[in-house]
Amino acid sequence: MSQHNLVTGVTGFVGSHLAYRLLADGHHVIALARGGKNASARDRVIEVLGDVAGPGNDLHALLDRLEVLEGDISKPLLGLKEEAFRRAASVTDEVWHCAASLSFTEEERDEIFEMNVGGTQKVLALVEQTRSKRLHHVSTAYVAGTKEFAKESETQTGQTFRNAYEASKCEAELLVTDAHARKVVTSTIYRPSIVIGDSVTGRSTHFHGVYAFIRGLFTGAARLRRKAGSNGHVHLPVRVLGKMTTTLNFVPIDYVVNGMVKIGSQAASSGNTYHLANPIPTPNDLWLPNICRLLGVTGVELVDQSTFAAHPPTRIETSFQKQMAFYYMYLQGEPLFDCSRTLQALQGTGIVCPRVTVEFIERIVGWYVEYLKVGAGLSESAPKSGNPG
Repeated sequence: MSQHNLVTGVTGFVGSHLAYRLLADGHHVIALARGGKNASARDRVIEVLGDVAGPGNDLHALLDRLEVLEGDISKPLLGLKEEAFRRAASVTDEVWHCAASLSFTEEERDEIFEMNVGGTQKVLALVEQTRSKRLHHVSTAYVAGTKEFAKESETQTGQTFRNAYEASKCEAELLVTDAHARKVVTSTIYRPSIVIGDSVTGRSTHFHGVYAFIRGLFTGAARLRRKAGSNGHVHLPVRVLGKMTTTLNFVPIDYVVNGMVKIGSQAASSGNTYHLANPIPTPNDLWLPNICRLLGVTGVELVDQSTFAAHPPTRIETSFQKQMAFYYMYLQGEPLFDCSRTLQALQGTGIVCPRVTVEFIERIVGWYVEYLKVGAGLSESAPKSGNPG
């Protein structure tokens, strides 16, 4: 049965793929988005949904079920006029709250909390006025902070946080949990880990985090190759703060979205939290060497802080630290995520999170490297793409 789903964060990675999936499934989507300096909210949403759809998929056939509201979750009434706010609440069956600030520095703490905590409060106010009071809240697995083991059944257990982003997302979860306990909303919380491209095609539409790291290595290697007049392997001495013995939890976007939609349709998901994380995290000594191999780069290594104390970072190392500042925090260790509730909910559905293997890395990184080559004029053909939703 077709539903009206209000989705926040539609221009983001998870929100855009979720909105496209809901449209493709025959639902109506009310997208709450901000306008840009040179584009309306609707233009921004259609552009990013077109990227998600990819070549060969007719997005325009879905647009009659897309409504875009220009708003801002950090503002009263979500930045809408009172009449528009009331109407949105009256026609909405379910709300998917994907919008968030991904900033993390202490200098930006107030703005982060205003968006992630204050924004959630304002979304809850709308959800309370909808017919079903149904909220799907997208959080992050890293609300676990510095815990060694993160349970789906736990939120705040006294853990410390690596950054303001983690702390704000944990506080937002507490607001949602409290609203559910008071029976003013019916909520489900989803906690993705590090979201990367499509598991089948390798295709991605947003290039943050590990993609910024790959882009930095690609750019540095291309510069060295131009100087040498060669297309062969290059030595790029870059020390990165981290440990080869720890892991990063990579999860493909299709697993996250398919998992959320399936779990959200189950009555048993009400009041529960789910880790949309990879049950088998990826060792750093697997993904890093293979990324370097695919880029034709040697010289990149994970080191501890004492190495930088003895030999200060070079200019290129400083650049990498800025690009990867958020993920540097996790290269020295991350929690192990309990996925038992998620795995049980998805049992028998055919929705399975693939293990990150060498072949998987080649698919994800290979697609992005080809994408970068096209952008740099080093390849004439566009990378193979498909429907990543």
